[in-house]
Amino acid sequence: MSGLYVFGVVQADALADASAFGPGLGGAQLRLLPGEQGLAALVADAPAEPPEATRRNMLGHTAVLERAIAAADVLPVRFATVAPDATRLAGCLDRNAAAFRVALAAIAGRIELGVKASWQEGVAVRDILAADAGLRALRDRLQNRPATQTYQERIELGRRVEAAMNTMRDRDAAMLAARLDPLAERCITLKPVDDSMVLNRAFLVRRDRETEFDAAMRELGEAQGARMSFRYIGPVPPYNFVTLRADWLGEAA
Repeated sequence: MSGLYVFGVVQADALADASAFGPGLGGAQLRLLPGEQGLAALVADAPAEPPEATRRNMLGHTAVLERAIAAADVLPVRFATVAPDATRLAGCLDRNAAAFRVALAAIAGRIELGVKASWQEGVAVRDILAADAGLRALRDRLQNRPATQTYQERIELGRRVEAAMNTMRDRDAAMLAARLDPLAERCITLKPVDDSMVLNRAFLVRRDRETEFDAAMRELGEAQGARMSFRYIGPVPPYNFVTLRADWLGEAA
């Protein structure tokens, strides 16, 4: 595979030494490829073969971007984006300079933080039953009776528990969002991974509010740790707040 592997787009004068952000995929040296409109691409020589979407490769791609965003505002480019050659890539930077500047301005001085919150094992059902005497009574009636004789009642129990769980999830998610959303400039709700997940949310946060966000997460962990587990991710490249079309290297991009 020939060409240039593209990690991101920056202001041409934003990064003094691209090689400081580590090697690219396959150990290739990082460098900046400037256009003529004040923008540059963070690139490395592309691997000989198209990079597979393995955990190692994707983590390597993200690691380069994480080191770069610690030093400057970077528009991240999706994993495995390869430009055919330097001329085409520089031309793309120049054709799309206005759009790239708008996108850079939207993330300037900001980072992406991610929060995943899930109920601790058994907590949801425990809390639901504790709050609903009718459900407890129905559960107790079914415990020592054969499933063949209680089929419809068991369906009813499952339906009511699921409805109560959805209500509790909405309530808990709203509580978490009420604490975290005001600290961010933009928020995006992502798909839950499983039924125990309460919140999966990306936050675009000003760099000078990161410590405030950290403190809020510590408070939530202390207050809700018995009920929920939290996975706090970041700073990470702001993928959820940047959209570069898949055909952006094309002639009509």
